[in-house]
Amino acid sequence: MVAYAGGASEFGVRPVALGRRGMVASANPLATQAGIRMFAAGGNAIDAVVATAVAVTVAEPYFSGLGGIGIAVVTHPNGETRILNFMGRSPNTARPEIFTTETQDLGPMAPMVPGNVAGWARLHGEFGRLPLAQVLEPAIELAEGGIPITVFDYERNLQAVDRLTPHPDAAHTYLHDGRPYQVGEALRQPGLAETLRTIAQEGWMAIYEGRIARTIGAWMAEHGGLITEEDLRSYPGTLKWEAPITATYRGYELRTCPPPSSAVQVLQTLRILEAFDLDAMDHLGADYLALLAETIRLARMDAASNVADPNFVDVPIAWMLSDERVGELRTEVTRRLAASRKRSRAGRASRNGARRRTAGRIRRARPTPERSTTHLAAADGDGMAVNITQTLGSSYGSGVVIGRTGIAMNNGHHWCTLVRGDRKEIAPGKRRESPTSPVHAFGVQEAPVAPTHSFGIDPLGPAHAARDGRLAFIIGTPGSYGIPQTTAQMIINLIDFGRNIQDAIAAPRFRWKDDVGDPLPPKVLLLEGRFSSGVQKSLAARGYRLEILEDWSMKVGGGQGIAFREDRWLQGGADPRRNGYAMGW
Repeated sequence: MVAYAGGASEFGVRPVALGRRGMVASANPLATQAGIRMFAAGGNAIDAVVATAVAVTVAEPYFSGLGGIGIAVVTHPNGETRILNFMGRSPNTARPEIFTTETQDLGPMAPMVPGNVAGWARLHGEFGRLPLAQVLEPAIELAEGGIPITVFDYERNLQAVDRLTPHPDAAHTYLHDGRPYQVGEALRQPGLAETLRTIAQEGWMAIYEGRIARTIGAWMAEHGGLITEEDLRSYPGTLKWEAPITATYRGYELRTCPPPSSAVQVLQTLRILEAFDLDAMDHLGADYLALLAETIRLARMDAASNVADPNFVDVPIAWMLSDERVGELRTEVTRRLAASRKRSRAGRASRNGARRRTAGRIRRARPTPERSTTHLAAADGDGMAVNITQTLGSSYGSGVVIGRTGIAMNNGHHWCTLVRGDRKEIAPGKRRESPTSPVHAFGVQEAPVAPTHSFGIDPLGPAHAARDGRLAFIIGTPGSYGIPQTTAQMIINLIDFGRNIQDAIAAPRFRWKDDVGDPLPPKVLLLEGRFSSGVQKSLAARGYRLEILEDWSMKVGGGQGIAFREDRWLQGGADPRRNGYAMGW
């Protein structure tokens, strides 16, 4: 057991949220409150998650919006899990040769056809209980009345000024006389409030077929964008429910998103690790980090080489998760670990009293542009559970806002390539490959054994998780290509190390430096500063190049999750690296 050192949890940040009739976890307490209001009004988890999803676009407009894209994973009370991918599509006129690397990222050509509103519409229309106007009411109130700017908000906005200032509509919407709103000031979004009112009155499809769609099409035509009214009109009909891809890990069945999501990386990572005895390792120790880092790197490369839109290319999911492929990767992990230990021994050896140099190093991470997303989750006492990862792509997406509508547009094309013949090449109607990886886990073994490393004062860990095929937990995170890496770490914290949902999210994390534009295979590990200096030095001695982040860094994501106890209590956890908050009902 881990010794109790005081505080509400092992990492001393906050306790687990508890509820019997409902739970919501999101990246902002105002958005979480929107979901809780739906439970108070008699709504279900779908009403709560949609209200939260819309409200969070108001509360953190830099990460998601009505012009954004996303993925939802839904588990019904009967235990069936289905995936809805609304990650957008390239417009019908999109071709690689008309883009530059700049126009992929910023400006009116960068957006894919937005999917968030179509996804919310599908969820709410099929499974929600409450009227649309009631579900949108909290977001309208926040947009009209204003949201107080937090330190976290201010820092995000400060970094985004250069993306917003070239676009007058965006600067008008999000900046105050050309500067970010200061901490404590209120950001009001009257244009977005009016757009949401129009949707409340005319229905979700107003953004795809009504006057909002006409406004978007006209704005794009005037400013050199690619999205047309026909692109918008045809998009909602392309959405379809899909079966999850699955794998088992230490007595749990994990269900997540099929391609073009690269969530298979999470499953492959865990399948590789299952042959290793994590229980013999110190949680957050150097041996554990080295093992996980090598496993993640190989799974990352498999995903990068194979995952794209399956409507355009073959994606060999069965092979990637097969015993044969997993065995090959385990062998390679073992070889790499042996080589790193050899480097460490060589580094300790001396020649003429001088220490040999190794390839490892430790330095502070330098600030880099942020590309991020948001994640949220809701569950109710009847057994409905859903989590959504939704995004604008980069901070404020393409930097484009459609006139005075308050609709910020994504930059989904930034995650595609301009290389002819590449699996991720831009093409009309094509979906982008995305690392978004919400996971639902089911307890399939009769009696999960409490891990020996579990936190001694915590009676709410996975040892009490629902079993016999019932849902045990749902979890996910933003973080671009760090998403599958962070997701795997949080799952391991829950299953192998017995952390409750809050501590599983709050525990120190790392990721490979492998985002868009970074070299692959990745060569640099980004570690939060809470990893001890001894762990850092041990990894460097094994040849790892380390860059040390802040103690609590959004570079390693912003996870939210819900765990389901056998006695029907719901536990919620939210990431303190952001404004995250979980609340129970």
